[in-house]
Amino acid sequence: MTHDPIQRIRKGLSAGHTLFYVLCQEEERLERMLAEVSASHYGDDRPLVTWTSTAGFRAGDGEAEAITDPLAAVRHVAGAQREAFFLMEDLPARFDGNPDLVRALRDLDKTLKDRNVHVFLSHPQLVLPEALKGQVFPAEMGMPTEREIFDFLNRAIATQRLPPQTEEWISTCGAAMRGMSLYEIEHLLRRLTRDRRLRLDDALPEIIEAKSAVLMKEGCLKYIGHAVDIAHLGGLDNLKEWVLSRKPLFSRRAIESGLPLPKGVLFMGVSGCGKSMAAKVIAGTWNLPLVRLDMNLVLSGAYGAPEYAFDRALRVAEQIAPMVLWIDEMENSFGYDVGATGGNTNIFSSFLTWMQEKPDSVFVVATANRIEKLPAEVIRKGRFDQLFFLDLPSDEERKMIFRIHIAAFGLDADVFNLNLLTAATREWSGAEIEQAVKAARIKAFTENHPFSQNDIIWNTARMVPLSRTMGEQIKELRQWAQTRATPASKKAEA
Repeated sequence: MTHDPIQRIRKGLSAGHTLFYVLCQEEERLERMLAEVSASHYGDDRPLVTWTSTAGFRAGDGEAEAITDPLAAVRHVAGAQREAFFLMEDLPARFDGNPDLVRALRDLDKTLKDRNVHVFLSHPQLVLPEALKGQVFPAEMGMPTEREIFDFLNRAIATQRLPPQTEEWISTCGAAMRGMSLYEIEHLLRRLTRDRRLRLDDALPEIIEAKSAVLMKEGCLKYIGHAVDIAHLGGLDNLKEWVLSRKPLFSRRAIESGLPLPKGVLFMGVSGCGKSMAAKVIAGTWNLPLVRLDMNLVLSGAYGAPEYAFDRALRVAEQIAPMVLWIDEMENSFGYDVGATGGNTNIFSSFLTWMQEKPDSVFVVATANRIEKLPAEVIRKGRFDQLFFLDLPSDEERKMIFRIHIAAFGLDADVFNLNLLTAATREWSGAEIEQAVKAARIKAFTENHPFSQNDIIWNTARMVPLSRTMGEQIKELRQWAQTRATPASKKAEA
């Protein structure tokens, strides 16, 4: 199905359809769109006729009929003399338990076959009885396109609802507003104007915050606001070089030249070695919002059938792009252990297809602790640009990690014996080192003495690293990655 609702509706009109079902959240935007299609279809400016169960019929020429009963309204359309587009808003909400209404619509379809009258049913969700599936032509009006948002901003300036702005402001802010409805953008502009936050540097964080509120409504998607500076990622130099080398591809010059954008990366490796941190670093380095897709919520059924929730989440991700979409611990959702159920198998197939066809503006970061549990199709060439293996950090990397976490407490890492700390944490993960430093800092505070390396050593002696409890699994993971993945670090420890 084409994503352009105008093109989709025109196809239905050309095929002679009289009943249309438009999935739609924004009724005013749909009314404007149908008025545009009506003008080209009829060749004049005859008004669109709208109906609601609270106001009845109303037309742009002032004509009104206070018929609020759904069944009576459908019969009124059947007997109407004017040839026009009739938009019946939220009529599908009345289908349940109302077989006479469904029957009336089937009769209406027959009645209008030889007349140039077209009826559009609109609702945010698809509520379509089996009896109507053969008669109704479906279309969907998704979130506004970038072009629609630019036009909306220019109209707001022309009508003095928004102070004059530069082309750069309109281009940058308009692109950042993708994924928001025009209604949401309207209210955001009012707030930015009222709070004097229209400067580009002030407006962009406000737009991102507003988009995070939009994502809250989606349930399965969560905006991750705390991007991480690449300097705060200890080690993983191969990964850092790859991220920095791809950053210029997101410049306007590169995009206009037609260079392909990276599609995604898959991070595999030992738990606690920086996979989640790396996702945040990519988003921060490329100045893109990071959005996590919670597969547990998708599979829970709390947001509808898992297949529907997953498809909806991917479509929303496309609408709010450019962005980084983060799918954590993929093996728990798509692995062999969970893939036997029909729902999971369907979701996995949908994901593979989407990875091949998705827009370039959605960059996927997927992580896996147990890569061997994932079907081989996931790592086939073309799905992801790169498969990185994140191993336990080397001596130099652990030293760098200690520096980062000690400095986070406002202390000079050079007064600590980093060689001693590094030796005491051989085969430790970065997350375990971070936890040891935090626990040591708490110990020093509660015992009311200056924080020192002795506090860290005391804690490391009492912690059991993952490498000791899951040594065999880590060994198998390294063997698997040796010929299949790119090391995220420059060189492994001997």
